[in-house]
Amino acid sequence: MASFVVEPIDYLFDFATTNLPVGSSARVGLEEAYTLHMENRDVMTPMTLPNEGYGEVAGIEIAPGVVAGVKEHMSAKIIIGGQSFEDQVFNEMTAPMLAPGTPDALGAAGLRYGQMPINLGLPMMMGGRPEESCPKVPPGRALEVEVTCPQATEGGVALTQPAVVRLWVCKALTAAKVKESLLYASKAGLGNYDGNVLNCSFDLGDIDVSERMPMRTSLGGNPIKNLIPETNTAFEPAEHWGKLPGGMEQDRPKLHVASMFSKQMKATDTNAWYQFVLNGSRVQSREAELYWDFTKRDALKITHMAFKNPATGVLGKIATRRTGRETDLTYQSQFASNCFPMPAFRSVGALSYCGPVKLPKPFLVWNEIGSIEVKDNGTSVSGWAAATPDQAGIYYRGIRYELNEKEV
Repeated sequence: MASFVVEPIDYLFDFATTNLPVGSSARVGLEEAYTLHMENRDVMTPMTLPNEGYGEVAGIEIAPGVVAGVKEHMSAKIIIGGQSFEDQVFNEMTAPMLAPGTPDALGAAGLRYGQMPINLGLPMMMGGRPEESCPKVPPGRALEVEVTCPQATEGGVALTQPAVVRLWVCKALTAAKVKESLLYASKAGLGNYDGNVLNCSFDLGDIDVSERMPMRTSLGGNPIKNLIPETNTAFEPAEHWGKLPGGMEQDRPKLHVASMFSKQMKATDTNAWYQFVLNGSRVQSREAELYWDFTKRDALKITHMAFKNPATGVLGKIATRRTGRETDLTYQSQFASNCFPMPAFRSVGALSYCGPVKLPKPFLVWNEIGSIEVKDNGTSVSGWAAATPDQAGIYYRGIRYELNEKEV
């Protein structure tokens, strides 16, 4: 049978003891008040897998501090062996922790497997597809979480209350156990390992003509090959684990989970579509742009979306656009009819609307220009600022692809 364990690992940040100022970041081990809880003990150093251990990070949950009935605003990034994906960021609204008496937002979005969140993908050792791109933790590598308090202009206020970031990790203690788990899943019809090579091939298709989920149609009629290893040698976890989809050591094609909350940083122009671009400081960072100008070597497949209504003002419409398409998809986004509810709001008493919404068809941008835009209802809506720290934003989750020229 399968030979892995699944466990939650809690990164504890006691910001009541050591505050985190605006614009600053924190990791376990940097301060005595920042600790790690795992295997029923507390330690002051980051989690590091044994020299024979292998891990996959399935999900992340965040329980922020609360001040005057409002959750403190913070973001969290996963760091493996000192490396991270800059467009893989979560916050207290996009990755709420499962707790008694509250709706299960991630479960409603299809992003939970039993108790475990899978907003980073279902692990391959549990039968997940390679394309789900769970972050891979190779032997001897540190698994860290970096928490950041946003700038004041982004609604950031110094963090002063204890917070928890929980990672759910699937672990196997030896290379033999990894192979056994992968082979077991494959024999059950859920895996892609034949005992020799891991088949991580995938297809990109045109969602306007393909109804199949996940998409299995490519321009040339064949999948983009991604066999690990590429040569005739056998798959060896010690050598190849970090090269699998979601790993930090991948060659092209390179895949990872993209997760980003993009803030409306400027006031809208009345009755005009608002673009989330860094030009004009209309979004908080380059990675948060919702405008993609891709060649055939780059792609983004958005599977889940959510829209945060502004605390002040009304944004009435959301549009997903791709060049050359006859029809842009436009949705109503007023508070009462928002079809892309957020997983959680910052107010503790606010109802969870059980987002992010899984799209009926992924929004795929490949070899074209794509964007997500919003429009007001005839009255300008102010952006995030120190004076208005709870305005509009769009969250997306999906898979980011960096492809090889010879394959496409």
